[in-house]
Amino acid sequence: MAERVRLAIVGCGGMGRRHLTGFTELARTDFRNADLVAVCDLNRQNAEDLAEEALEHLGTRPQVFTDAAQMVREVELDGADCPTDTGSHHTAATLLLDLGLHTMCEKPLAITIRGCNAIIEAAARSGKILSVAENFRRDPINRLMKALIDDGAIGDPQFILEAGIGGRDSMIITPWRHQKMTGTITLDAGVHNADILQYYFGDAESAFGQTRLYEKTRYKRSTAGPGGFYEKWGKDFPDSFAATGEDAIFGMINFANGAHAHWIDHHAGHGLPFQHRTVYGTRGSLVSPGDRNGRPVRLILDDGTDIMDQRILDYAPSYRLSPVAARLFGGDRPWTYHYDFPVTDRKILALEYHEFAECIRTGAQPEVNGAVARRDVALVYALFESQVAGRPVTIEEVETSAVDGYQREIDEKLGLIATT
Repeated sequence: MAERVRLAIVGCGGMGRRHLTGFTELARTDFRNADLVAVCDLNRQNAEDLAEEALEHLGTRPQVFTDAAQMVREVELDGADCPTDTGSHHTAATLLLDLGLHTMCEKPLAITIRGCNAIIEAAARSGKILSVAENFRRDPINRLMKALIDDGAIGDPQFILEAGIGGRDSMIITPWRHQKMTGTITLDAGVHNADILQYYFGDAESAFGQTRLYEKTRYKRSTAGPGGFYEKWGKDFPDSFAATGEDAIFGMINFANGAHAHWIDHHAGHGLPFQHRTVYGTRGSLVSPGDRNGRPVRLILDDGTDIMDQRILDYAPSYRLSPVAARLFGGDRPWTYHYDFPVTDRKILALEYHEFAECIRTGAQPEVNGAVARRDVALVYALFESQVAGRPVTIEEVETSAVDGYQREIDEKLGLIATT
């Protein structure tokens, strides 16, 4: 067996805790290819607490640091996982790469396109792997959706309706997710949807969008977040606070393959919550159950076919999970699965860790590298930039910062460009 790579987790807050569960899930399989040897956080208590959790779950306690450079000097490391908050990715991931560590960065790659470029340039300078932890596409049901589209189950793809509505005026996990300067929720969560749209249909070419800040005051009602990993910090959050980042985006998107999308990402919806994803083609449609819930896909064809059971696999001959994914999800061609959210979440995170470690060992490129992740950020910001410009914009314009009316204020504040 090849030697395991030696990894650190840098950023020991709620997302760091979630990532540790993924590492633990992988460690319980025969596919374990990494060891966790260090944890690092500016808040030493966060790092100490994560080290204790690692000891409980992995049987060994990683070394604790508050300074990444000291960590690299004192511990033999191959790579680092960077699950810090969105607004710090451009500094934290760049530092890790410049320190000579292969780096897996949480999504979105950075808070702006220029932030993404800073990380990508650091990876090029260092010659190290840059992987981005985009998890929705790793859900077996999304793998099945992708295979059904690619294998022609519904003919040529024409249109996708992607919609998520809810949230009212509640704080979503943390206050920073409602601030323009730290990574507002429509970027932090919306990048998942941007990635799914481009995973299914390929590169987007242009977009026309509207954005809104509906709820200018947010209220703390729950601090647990996905899987309950964020609860321990909830006491430090204010009961209410001013929000400065847009909480809703509405977009129309054109893809290079000729397909079209309507995308709603509305985190201030009151009353009835709504989640929907349907893909239409020239022969039929696919209704997705959403992400990380294991429910079956529904296939509806013009010839009267209407199925959402195991027969759907006949329409996706190319669908087959990797060996490690098959081990985690109980087979190489699952059409459904039955795990609660925390279990599903950690299984998908385990896949991210396994791929990252394999890329370090083999020199292969990860599925979601810097270029793919930047394209996802560009698609989100295309809707913001379209609102500011008052016209449709191309994704190329956004990726090259030829249009940056919305992002420029963030870039100036963070020192990514000079103040005008």
